[in-house]
Parts: sequence; C-alpha cells; structure tokens
Amino acid sequence: MNLKQFASTKKGQLILCFCALGAVWLILLINYGSSFLQDIPDEKKIESAKAELAKARAENKKLMEEKRKNQEIEQRYIQMASNAWLPGIDGAVETSLRRKISKVSEKQQFRLNSIGSVNPVRINNDFLYADISIQGAGDIDDVIRFLAELAKIEPRLSWRQLQFSPDHRFNRRQGGGVDTVNLAAQLNVLPKTRLNFRGTLRVLIYEGKLTPEKLKVTRLPSAEVEVVPEESEKTVEPETPALPAEVAK
Repeated sequence: MNLKQFASTKKGQLILCFCALGAVWLILLINYGSSFLQDIPDEKKIESAKAELAKARAENKKLMEEKRKNQEIEQRYIQMASNAWLPGIDGAVETSLRRKISKVSEKQQFRLNSIGSVNPVRINNDFLYADISIQGAGDIDDVIRFLAELAKIEPRLSWRQLQFSPDHRFNRRQGGGVDTVNLAAQLNVLPKTRLNFRGTLRVLIYEGKLTPEKLKVTRLPSAEVEVVPEESEKTVEPETPALPAEVAK
C-alpha cells in the first residue's frame, strides 16, 4: 500500500493528522521551549517570590501605620482648631478677651484689681497663643464663684499659673491693741476668709484655612464681630413721569 492509498483511508488520515500535530508541537518547542522552561518556577524562584511578597507586606504595613499617624495628627489639628479662639467669630483677641473677662466680673459683681494687656505670640502659620494676667481679692466664696464663671468663657481659657494668698488687710489689730480676729473667735463670729489671687490665663488662637462650618463650631459671633448681612433684592419703584405744566394746573 503506497502513501496515497494509505492517506485515503480513515486510519491513515488520523495517523497523518497526529503526525502533523506532533510536528507543529516540535516546532513550537524548538522555538519557544527555552523561554517556557524558564518560566516554570523552581524552588529558588518560589523562595524569591516569597521574599518579595514579605517585603511588599512590610512596606504596606509601614504605609498603613504612617496613614494612621497622619489621620491622628489631622484629628488633633482639627480638635485644637475647633477649641481655639477664632477671630471671625470671637473678635480681635486683644480687645475681646479683656471684654469677656470684664463682663464676667460685672456679672458676678466681683471687682478685679487689674486686668493686663493681651499680646498674641505666633506659634506657626496657623496658630498663635495669647496670655492675660488678672489680679483680685475677695471672700473665698466670691473668688470661687468668679473663677467658676470664668471657666465658662468660650472658647475655653487655660490657667498658665494661678496663685492664692491670705488677705490680711482685715486681720489687723485695732487702736487699743485688741486682735479683732481673736476677739471674734471668742465670740464665735469668725469673719469670712478673704483671699488674694493672681494668675495668667492663656488662649489658643487659630488663623488657618478651615472654616467654622468645617470645624463644626456652633457658637455665634460675638457683638464685636461685624456680621455682613446677605444682600436682598431691592424693589425698585417705577418712576412717575412728570406731568406737563398745563395738566398739572
């Protein structure tokens, strides 16, 4: 049986097809077999891939930690700004802070001996701080009430320093050499304890780009801050044409 007769049979056609397919695979293997074999992972490649994966995970963990720290810093920044003095709401600190303290003094009918000046000091581009010194004296109950009311000022003030000392001006001996305090003690009518106090209050000031709305500040602008009203549409009355002189008569 020759090749032509063999190829005319179904069995021969099937064998020839397999032979052709094998030849194609052989050609592909010769041309691309080396690169294909290089892509087959061996133990060394697997270990290298594991090392790269571990390195990538470490870098990702480091980036996530830096992101978390940046978010914490951002949250602290926002919290500091929202609790700070905002000139657009609270007014100029040089004058408004003194006015706030004076109003508390008037409300409590507690007379202060002195209120110092306010001098802002810049910390960075966004924040400043300002200190103000106050001095006063009075019955201990009145001093406590005044300081408690002072703590309600918004934004909150912090004490940089605060000192108390007894007020001995009313514990002096009278003309006859009699100690009025000891005499009052014998009569069970001890006078009220009086205190002198002096301290320095500090307030943080924010002048950054975040608006009160973004900071979620709900307090209203003080009276010292000029609020620009929204422009409303004005109704323009039509002009009445002038009547001729003859008609006007």
